[in-house]
Amino acid sequence: MEQTTVMQITEKCAKVLEFLRANDNGTVGYLGAEIAAAVELNDKGIHGVMNSLVKNGLVAKGQKEAEFVSKDGKKGVKPYASYFLTDEGRSAEYTIKA
Repeated sequence: MEQTTVMQITEKCAKVLEFLRANDNGTVGYLGAEIAAAVELNDKGIHGVMNSLVKNGLVAKGQKEAEFVSKDGKKGVKPYASYFLTDEGRSAEYTIKA
């Protein structure tokens, strides 16, 4: 008989995980800023949340090119970290840490 492990994650991690599950786009993934906007978290603090999910094996990290505007107003394209669900992230059971 297989025993299921239920992991504990933070409320912010749970919000992100549920967003990614509802909007799973394979390995294309989402930029940190896109995820932060979607779940209404600070885009500067989202990377700590994402790193926790990566460390727990629920999310993987890749690269995605995106446009940017420099301080002097010039536009360009550069690679950014993108995040997407792993198989474990699609099916893992979790509880929220108290």
